[in-house]
Amino acid sequence: MTSINKVLAVALNPALDLTGSLNQLSSGKVNLVNHANLHAAGKGVNVAKVLAELGAEVSITGFLGSDNPTKFEELFAQLEIDDQFIRVQGATRTNVKLVDLMGEVTDVNFPGALISADDVQQFEQRLFELVEEHHYVVFAGSVPKGVELSRFSGWIKELGSRGNQVLVDCSGEALYYAIQAKPSFIKPNQEELEQWAGSPLLDLDKVKAQGEKIAALGINNVLISRGEKRCAVAESRAVARGHTRVSQGS
Repeated sequence: MTSINKVLAVALNPALDLTGSLNQLSSGKVNLVNHANLHAAGKGVNVAKVLAELGAEVSITGFLGSDNPTKFEELFAQLEIDDQFIRVQGATRTNVKLVDLMGEVTDVNFPGALISADDVQQFEQRLFELVEEHHYVVFAGSVPKGVELSRFSGWIKELGSRGNQVLVDCSGEALYYAIQAKPSFIKPNQEELEQWAGSPLLDLDKVKAQGEKIAALGINNVLISRGEKRCAVAESRAVARGHTRVSQGS
């Protein structure tokens, strides 16, 4: 029986974030880093971390490289997050973030490990076991090589049909597949929404219109984050007769 107090975070492609601060980033030259930090990250891991810090009972699953799991295991133990990751051959990817004195961040995101068919099958079995005890399921982050996007979409659709509340935060082609699966909630940022729309969205009205189009497909809640600008929230007609709200913040 599912519990409304338990959340399952799904991090299919987690990462170790190596963050370095430097005075100025100069392309094509040697850059000296003043301070560095390596920590467990990726959208799904970050979601689990924040929810656990807020007092939720959180489990997490996905694919974790067996060569370098220590940072993740330390974080999960510290926050009492139930670690249900499938260990896969190889190392979890490392993403590099370089921050200059002006606060500008340069991201270098690496691809994840190649996930085998056996890994996918093992994950799928664990996912459907875990959702028996978790009402909310959050898919956050990118989809690694070896996981077909049609299968990713199928998981979202199947969980929705079982009565789980499915929330999704992904980008690129995965966003298209997620929208087709009609989760309960989806959160593109403006850049991702523009990619989905196929054109720039130069003002808030255009952003709202695209959010309404997604909501009209049958997704109960659509949140479009816009950095420091106002974000837009659209709700499906089944929930609020196509109501669209605009909120302050990101």
